[in-house]
Amino acid sequence: MNKLLTTILFACVLTPFIARTQTISSTEQKERQNMVKFNTLTLLGGKFAFEYERLLTNRIAVGATISVRPEKKIPFSATVKNFVDDEELNNLIDDFKSSNFSITPEVRFYASKRGLFRGFYIAPYVKYASYGASLPYDFEVEVEDQGTEYYNRTETIPLKGDIQAFTAGISFGTHFKLSRNIYLDWRILGPGYGTSKGKVSGTMALNADEQAALRESMEELKTDLGDLPLGIKLDYEVHDNGTNVTILRSPWAGIRTGLSVGYRF
Repeated sequence: MNKLLTTILFACVLTPFIARTQTISSTEQKERQNMVKFNTLTLLGGKFAFEYERLLTNRIAVGATISVRPEKKIPFSATVKNFVDDEELNNLIDDFKSSNFSITPEVRFYASKRGLFRGFYIAPYVKYASYGASLPYDFEVEVEDQGTEYYNRTETIPLKGDIQAFTAGISFGTHFKLSRNIYLDWRILGPGYGTSKGKVSGTMALNADEQAALRESMEELKTDLGDLPLGIKLDYEVHDNGTNVTILRSPWAGIRTGLSVGYRF
C-alpha cells in the first residue's frame, strides 16, 4: 500500500511537467542539446563531480553525474561530531579516512517556458556509491586474575574495507543562462534514501586476552552504531589473525546539492 501511495504521489507531482512537455521543434533541434558541467560546490568536501545532460524534448532531459573523492578525512568532521554524543565514536571520526566514487543517473522535468535548459526543474534520480574506508581501531586489553588487574594497555588494529550504497530520491533546482553557451545549475536540494552494505577487515596477531578484549570493544561499537538515527547494523568475527566486520543491509540517506557551471554544445 505504501508503494502504491508513493507511486500515485510521484505521478501527481510530475503530471504538470509532462502535460506541458512538447517535442523539440525543427528550429530548436538545430540548437545545441547537450551540456557538460562541473560542480564547484563539492570541492568544499574534496570531491570532483562531473555532469552530463541531454535534452529529449523541450522540457525533459536525461543526465548523469560521476563524482570522485580521493582518500581523505571526513569532510566537516567537526560538524559531524556535534551530532554524535559519544567519545569513542568521536575518536573514530577523527581517525577515519575514506574515498568515494558514485554515479547518479537522473531525469529532469523543466517547468519554465523561457527556453531550453532554463528555469526551475524537478529531477528524480538513483545513485550508486562506493566508499573506501580505513582507520586505526583502538581497544583496551585488561588482564586480570581472580579480580586483580595485572595490567592494562591499548592495542591498535588497522581496519580497512568498503561500503556500497544504493539510494533514490528527487532533486529540486533551477538553471540560469549566463551567456550564449555558459549556464549555471543550482541544485537547491535533493534528499535521497536507500540501503547500504559492506565489509571491513583488520589483520593482526591476537592472543586469547586480546581477542576477548576486541570482541568486547566490537560489541560496544555494534550497540553504538545501532543506536544512531539510521541504525547501522553490523556483525563481526574475531580470530587469532584479526577481525572481519560485515555491515549488514542498513538504511542509508543523503542530500544532493550543487552549484555547477555548464557548457552547452
